[in-house]
Amino acid sequence: MSTMKVLLLYRDSCDRDITSSVVSGGGEQFCKLIYNNFNCEVEQVPSKAEKSWSLGEKNLVQKRMVKKAEDEKFDIIISNFPSSIYNGRYIAESKVPVMYIMHNRFKMRSILSRLNNLNNKGHSVFLVSEHQEKYFKEMSRKEHEIWPNDKTNLMFKVAGYVRPSYCIGDKPKIKNKFDYDCVTIGRCDNQKKPFLLKEIIDIHSTIPNVKKYKTLTMTSQAQEDGMNGYYNRMYKKYKDNKDVSWGDRHKKLMGMLSSCKTYFSTWDEETFGICALEALSRGIPIILNSDENGEHASTILTNNPKHCIVIKKNDGGELVKAIEKLNKIDRQSLQDEIWKKHSFENWRNHIEDAMTKTIEKFRSK
Repeated sequence: MSTMKVLLLYRDSCDRDITSSVVSGGGEQFCKLIYNNFNCEVEQVPSKAEKSWSLGEKNLVQKRMVKKAEDEKFDIIISNFPSSIYNGRYIAESKVPVMYIMHNRFKMRSILSRLNNLNNKGHSVFLVSEHQEKYFKEMSRKEHEIWPNDKTNLMFKVAGYVRPSYCIGDKPKIKNKFDYDCVTIGRCDNQKKPFLLKEIIDIHSTIPNVKKYKTLTMTSQAQEDGMNGYYNRMYKKYKDNKDVSWGDRHKKLMGMLSSCKTYFSTWDEETFGICALEALSRGIPIILNSDENGEHASTILTNNPKHCIVIKKNDGGELVKAIEKLNKIDRQSLQDEIWKKHSFENWRNHIEDAMTKTIEKFRSK
């Protein structure tokens, strides 16, 4: 295993410690895996910093983290959150190479100039899928049409695509009996909309003489300072629903996941799909809610198109057809393919390679 000394820049949307058994999101999950498998020291920033800290305070924390990396002779800084705290001007000035990974479709146009600046200073910028790269290319194109003389809004150079996760733990046994026809997992906010599965199926169930489907929603329990309108509405409506899991530990969620026939990814703006990968690793085929182009990033998770169906966005008829079709697949061959493609060894070698390329690029600048 790599002996490189890593300074890992971290924040948790609910301010949980990196060792917490509750997973707050995809970026946090990726950091947990890096922390557990590499020689890391964590620099955690409070979640409120992104929303309420002044520019001066944000700059000070950037300078502090960079100084630590330089003074204590870290080999590399790994950073993967979109706020300027993790990729801004002072991070780019680091004399320690920065491996920056963008996990989402960040909508603030300033991200283009920040990531271009990282590249120009010799650091490396990674994405998690080509689907995500298409989004940023289109953002850059639109910005450059408005400001043709501004070279900071050009598309940044992509060093490669980082796999955010792998098949974790022991390979679970596939069940022969299932409690649910379909499941989804997602943070309880207006982006992920995890209750979209129940809403679509509930509408479909009102059609006379149509089969009724049983669904499971696994979602987050809001922190006191993290409540939002979507959460408040959904909690009021579903708080007593036995087919909803609120804020359970990851281990329990994975046990429940295995009891489901299919998995539905409700969010059309996914860039990789860690929860979809967890479903596939248990022999559960996935259904993907398409974006405005009829596409979804999580199709890259499997090499077999029979294990994944992309449906027209929010289309109940297509969703139930997909549930029926995918229920007939060979779950064991699905699971075997996924564990081979997304093995821990493949992931670790992949991350080590990205780290090595980042350092070599920086040294050659």
